[in-house]
Amino acid sequence: MITDAQALAQFCEQARQASFLAVDTEFVRTRTYFAKLGLVQVQAGDATVLIDPVALSDKTQGDPLQPLWDVFADHDKTLVIHAGGEDYEILHQHMGCLPTAIFDTQIAAAMLGEGEAMGYAALVQQQLEVEIDKSQSRTDWMKRPLDQEQLDYAAADVFYLNQIYPRLLAQAEQSGKLDLILAESAWQAEKRAQTIPPEWLFLHFGNAWQCNPEQLSVLRELLAWRYERARTADIPLGFVAKEHVLLEIARRMPKSKGQLHGIKELSSVTVRYAGDAMLAAIQRGQEQGPLEVPLQRLTDMPGYKVAFNAVKKCAQELADELAIPVAMVASRRQINDVLHWCWQIPPHAQAQLPLPDLFASWRGAKLKNTIEAIVKK
Repeated sequence: MITDAQALAQFCEQARQASFLAVDTEFVRTRTYFAKLGLVQVQAGDATVLIDPVALSDKTQGDPLQPLWDVFADHDKTLVIHAGGEDYEILHQHMGCLPTAIFDTQIAAAMLGEGEAMGYAALVQQQLEVEIDKSQSRTDWMKRPLDQEQLDYAAADVFYLNQIYPRLLAQAEQSGKLDLILAESAWQAEKRAQTIPPEWLFLHFGNAWQCNPEQLSVLRELLAWRYERARTADIPLGFVAKEHVLLEIARRMPKSKGQLHGIKELSSVTVRYAGDAMLAAIQRGQEQGPLEVPLQRLTDMPGYKVAFNAVKKCAQELADELAIPVAMVASRRQINDVLHWCWQIPPHAQAQLPLPDLFASWRGAKLKNTIEAIVKK
């Protein structure tokens, strides 16, 4: 357990000598917009360490974990992470950048045919025939002191990962899939670091197609306001306003707090503290005039089914070529995302938005030209 700067500095020197690092994080994100980092677990060679950012913050000015972040940012240091998703997000939040060499064992297992979307416990059971306790997965990692069960649980997340990595690495090298696994691991991390400019959030709002051009302009302003409010106050988006509530407000376009009170599920507390800001957003949307963006329900668009099936066929062919499950090439959602991008997102918006999965990284290199030809038919 590392709770002071001197111990952290000593460990970081040791970690720099390890050939790779098994890494995990524990955090809490129930009532905040930004995740609160409760623990960082690292296995470096034979050393299993639990780094306590809460204790370190009490003793150190600035970012107490900066020496660790410097190690993680080393281009020559592979970080082994399982199903990194939110780990990548919180690492980017604290590091200000992403680790440059990541091997995600969930991605590796899927690419190697060991099992798709395998949880950590299932992977440990499969690879090492060890059953681990996952009863602490919903625990409060910000409370102090952490009890022994929590510490054991946290340590196991990197202790066994350290043993699994060499096995999967050997399989990846033997099968010729290592570069693909590394590319997909890097892409999944990069996605967690991407942001959508507030003015374009409405393009990714599931039911925006239900709005007419005037309502769509109002919805754009409401979504941008909610995003800025959540980040500034560090509260979840849903605590500011639920999505279906914002849609209803955009469709009704109320002009007073009294009319806001008539919106079902919009609490009186929200109207009291945020009513003026909501009304201002509505007014901005109305003043900017109708928003002429060709949004409609994707599945109702002419040629949708034909295009979907054509992209799906291309994904299957690529999966066969690479000898990986087709789900690792393109899911239904990823196909819909790329069709939405091609048919409904204006070019000037595309220039400011992250690419859809099927146009980016190794997928884009293989599929982009073919998909563009499909959607133009």
